[in-house]
Amino acid sequence: MSKSGFGERLKRERELRGVSRDEICTATRIGTRFLEALENEQWGILPGGIFNRGFIRAVARFLGLDEDDLLAEYDLALSEQTAQIEAKPPVPQAPPRPTAGRSMWLGTLYVIILLGTGWLGWTGRYKTIGQATKERNSAPSAVPVAARPEGARPNPSAENAASTTSAPLAASPSPSGTGFPGLELKVEAGKETSVSVSADGSKVFEGSMIAGQSRTFTAQEAIDISAKDAGALLLELNGQTLAPLGPPGQPGNVTLTRSDLKPTGGGAD
Repeated sequence: MSKSGFGERLKRERELRGVSRDEICTATRIGTRFLEALENEQWGILPGGIFNRGFIRAVARFLGLDEDDLLAEYDLALSEQTAQIEAKPPVPQAPPRPTAGRSMWLGTLYVIILLGTGWLGWTGRYKTIGQATKERNSAPSAVPVAARPEGARPNPSAENAASTTSAPLAASPSPSGTGFPGLELKVEAGKETSVSVSADGSKVFEGSMIAGQSRTFTAQEAIDISAKDAGALLLELNGQTLAPLGPPGQPGNVTLTRSDLKPTGGGAD
């Protein structure tokens, strides 16, 4: 166990509430061996990356714990294990002892490499200087723009084109702003899988998502999402992390509405 005691606290909070692992796994759709690995801090069993953080958020929400605090303890425990691995000194290995004939051959090869590197550097520098001189001599001189004669009539087309070019483009409003009244689902893939998404009964996406790819979908009432590999996707609804669609390697689907959002304000410790 790490010094932060992440796994011990997670197990203690679960036992204080009289909740079994099976109950949490049924409600959050997290595999039993993954939940057991979190409590024992066996990071090698977990899928890693965004999936670990999604598991922790789902368990914290089920137990009524603060998601950010529990994630901070997880990051600390993970960094402690990484520091312990990096602190182990590497085992020194003695270099092979070359024979006399091999030493002479290596010395000759080293001298040839040095001579070749010096020759290439000299010729490259010579070519660079010659190219720069040629470009400087052939570069055209700047031609000043003639000023408009006094009393000449302005060209409206030219002035309109200049004002259009210099005018900044207005940023389009983001549907994920605070004024957006509906649903916004962010889908991030941890590995490649087939995904289908419908918004308010109309299909808006059907195809494959590769590892690291993310997409955002919006709707007013409901979003239906299904995947061939339920454990390959991390879902965020209006900024809140949701539990996976199902166990890894199995198909899964869910219909999301505003009732799937928890009230703001954080859970109780």
